[in-house]
Amino acid sequence: MEFFKYFLYLRKGLNSSFLRCFSQLIILDHVKFKLNLIQYFVMMIFMLCLLCVNCNHTAKKVEQSIIREIDILGNLSNSCKIKLSVIASNIEYCVLEFDKKCLVTPQMSVYCSKDYIVTIGYQKTAHEVCYVFERKTGNFIRQISSFGRGPCEYTEAISTFWDENKGQVCFLGNNQYIFFNLNGTLSHLTNRFNQYMDRFVAYQNYYIGYCPNRLGNNTIRIAFYDKTGNFIDSIPNYRSWKKTKPWYSGGEDSWLYIFHNNLFFKELFCDTLYQIKNFNLSPSFVFNTNGLTVPYEIQEGGRYDVLASLSNGGIVVDRYEKYMKILEVFEDCRNLYFTIDYRRQLYPAIYVKKEDILQIISPVSIPIRTGRDWKIPLHGFENDLDGGLPFWPQQMISDKEMMCVYTAEELLDLDFTKISDEKLKNVLNSLNEESNPVVAIVTIKD
Repeated sequence: MEFFKYFLYLRKGLNSSFLRCFSQLIILDHVKFKLNLIQYFVMMIFMLCLLCVNCNHTAKKVEQSIIREIDILGNLSNSCKIKLSVIASNIEYCVLEFDKKCLVTPQMSVYCSKDYIVTIGYQKTAHEVCYVFERKTGNFIRQISSFGRGPCEYTEAISTFWDENKGQVCFLGNNQYIFFNLNGTLSHLTNRFNQYMDRFVAYQNYYIGYCPNRLGNNTIRIAFYDKTGNFIDSIPNYRSWKKTKPWYSGGEDSWLYIFHNNLFFKELFCDTLYQIKNFNLSPSFVFNTNGLTVPYEIQEGGRYDVLASLSNGGIVVDRYEKYMKILEVFEDCRNLYFTIDYRRQLYPAIYVKKEDILQIISPVSIPIRTGRDWKIPLHGFENDLDGGLPFWPQQMISDKEMMCVYTAEELLDLDFTKISDEKLKNVLNSLNEESNPVVAIVTIKD
């Protein structure tokens, strides 16, 4: 009977339904007949094996469920200037060729690959357009397709779609998604998705996109479609409201990015960065804002109350000013990059994953908004590599490279007399106020 006492105690500690059932069977069996010493011995070995399996399984669960917490508010007062040389070993510039046939406006999205730079967006004619430039020289190569309603022409550019692995861009035309290779040839057509998505990415065998809840009645948060445009699965949206306001939430509400062949997702009003796997959200990082996330009750109206500005001298009211937003999330092998928006200040931040350290860069002030568009000051790393403008990533090109875009006007404001780097001088000397934007690419340190 002593064996069964210890066995029951062991069963209670394991808290395993399988072991509970197994022990009950043994006890019942003992009532019927006495087990001999050999049976006891065999049973004990079997139980020790089960214990080892259970412990290993538990250890794996713990390892897989690790979620890192980043203390934002506790580190905000420690912000300081951080030099670009801390994370980067080199910076290069690509001056995009300027011509009437390839005019790149500041509103256009810019993407970069190993060999090409692609711009997608609006011309002054308000037609959407896509240009391809050579990365090394900045020379204009081609325009992809054209605006119209003819075969393989488009009525809308999907400015946020860029498949880096295949080098493809996407347009919407004739109620279909039209995918083009960067050499200008047609790749394939896909049926238009039945869910409106601000942006979507190509990942594994799916197109995955975020579905904004601007009317308050969307039941889908993230949608999955196959390569023909058929709906496969979704991650549900549990938040809804009855729309009572004449405005809606605009701007960038979410971020999707691929790192080491894994897909990650961050929503504006959520404090968690998730990995998307098996049609589910798995938490990876939690941004601890100490309760300063935007309350659900005021998310419906969006950040800027345009109607209130009509009676406020044209100054647009920022309804989220006293709350904290985590924006623009990027990642490389060493760091997690993001921006903290709090009390009309933008704080670029770097979380060093291996050391579990958060470094926050000195903030810049967000100007008072007086119209639809307003200029956010340049912010980020202090450029000590060549004395150029502050650098903050707008896209991760690879694990080793990231990029940002400067307008010619911003670069021409530099004090030429303080620039000693010859490469940067050559860039500045090639510009005038009407020049196309300049793409800056940094190489990340090992």
